[in-house]
Amino acid sequence: MIDLHIHLDGSLGKEEILRLAEISGASVPEFEFYDTPPSPEGGLKDYLKRFELPLSVLQTPECVYYAMLFLAERLKGEGLEYAEIRFAPSLHTRGGHTETEIVSAASDAAKEAFERGFPMGVILCCMRGIPREKNLCTASIAADFVKKKTGIVGLDLAGDEGTYPNSLYGYYFAFAREKGIPFTVHAGEARGAESVLSAVRQGAKRIGHGVRAAYDEKTVSEMLAAGVTAELCYTSNLQTGAWSDAKEYPLRYFVERGVKVTLNTDNTAVSKTSLKREYALLRVTPEEERILDANARAAAFANRLVD
Repeated sequence: MIDLHIHLDGSLGKEEILRLAEISGASVPEFEFYDTPPSPEGGLKDYLKRFELPLSVLQTPECVYYAMLFLAERLKGEGLEYAEIRFAPSLHTRGGHTETEIVSAASDAAKEAFERGFPMGVILCCMRGIPREKNLCTASIAADFVKKKTGIVGLDLAGDEGTYPNSLYGYYFAFAREKGIPFTVHAGEARGAESVLSAVRQGAKRIGHGVRAAYDEKTVSEMLAAGVTAELCYTSNLQTGAWSDAKEYPLRYFVERGVKVTLNTDNTAVSKTSLKREYALLRVTPEEERILDANARAAAFANRLVD
């Protein structure tokens, strides 16, 4: 099993966060809100508020390094063969460390995880709603690390899609295309099919979520033509209100149409899930699992690690 869409900060459990607080000397967080399952009524904005707690203990390179290893060890123990873990280095500089220092720590963790028998790639997230120069800093660091094959494998555009549409981030798309960095985009989660369509037309290789593209013939046709892969996250999509009907979740629609899709967790701690649980909830058949696995292997930004 392979998870291509999993966020570092949203996938740290209580014990892992407490260990990081001890390492960093940060105050022990209050877990009541973090432990409360998100509801569709709050939408994506409410869901994203839960990331503030883990971010409070992820403000040093050392803590980012150990958090990556904690998550890698847990995923390995759950039977995963490979994962691409994403995070936004610009959100981890409150302690005075640079983005390059933070990314170097993540890169070191990827190397260590590989040596321990769990190959993983790291995706750096640019964020909606922050200054352009910060995102270009993240993108430039990604270009340098990807070129050197350090375990950093691509870019993502994440955050509040509803408030900040793709049209504001032409510079992100242009930079990634110019530098030849594979990139994914959170789209079709808080906005409709038009958000997915614009990401596809900008050259995204993958779409984070993308569920709202379902049944929009123009968008589906262009996804097919471009060979774009949608990173579906069932539990998260229900919790954010990206998709409302659990029984009619579009995974099988996409498979039947020939659209490349994968099934992922998004945030194992915030959504209280695991990849095995996602497969079980959707009652994925052995044949469907074979298709999803093949799609994930083909879409991975670090194919050399999953051959």
